[in-house]
Amino acid sequence: MRLWPQKRWKKILLTVFLVFLISGVIALAYVGIRINSDFASDIEILNSEGSNVALVIYHPGMTSLMRDVTYAFSDGLVENGWRVEITTPSSQAPSDISGYDLLVLGSPVYGFSLTPTIERHLQRFGDLQKTETVAILTAAGAPGEGASTMENAIRDSNGTVKAVIVLYGMAPNEGNANPVDLAEQAGKEIMP
Repeated sequence: MRLWPQKRWKKILLTVFLVFLISGVIALAYVGIRINSDFASDIEILNSEGSNVALVIYHPGMTSLMRDVTYAFSDGLVENGWRVEITTPSSQAPSDISGYDLLVLGSPVYGFSLTPTIERHLQRFGDLQKTETVAILTAAGAPGEGASTMENAIRDSNGTVKAVIVLYGMAPNEGNANPVDLAEQAGKEIMP
């Protein structure tokens, strides 16, 4: 004696499969839209009395890690006397680099690639005029070619790569340190 008629069992399995399939497609579409969308935000100024000016543009990402390390890095800059202007990549963000001594670009790495929003904003800048640029990348565990892609994009835009910092959300960071602490220390090491 069967508890479930065979046809009913097949319908249940097919329904469950379709629900998972549709859920997966929706989740992938959401991630794709989120990764590819510009995020307009106001410019936040830290240490308005700073002697040198840094522009920090970062893509917020799917988790708080990119935002957390960006602000920690910026706090490190402030401790060295920098004025820091922070915003996200969008058509409203500054695209004229001439008034800045340092450019900081932050991007999560998804699928071993940078977010397209950072790449688009580099194109908005056009010629970086040899501006010193720091790249901050966050990854779950492996950035793939993200670091070299960012370096090449900065160089192709006529920028000077000052540092590329890769911080992990799930894999161990240097010395098993917290990525936020490492970002702040890296900011402290950037001298005006």
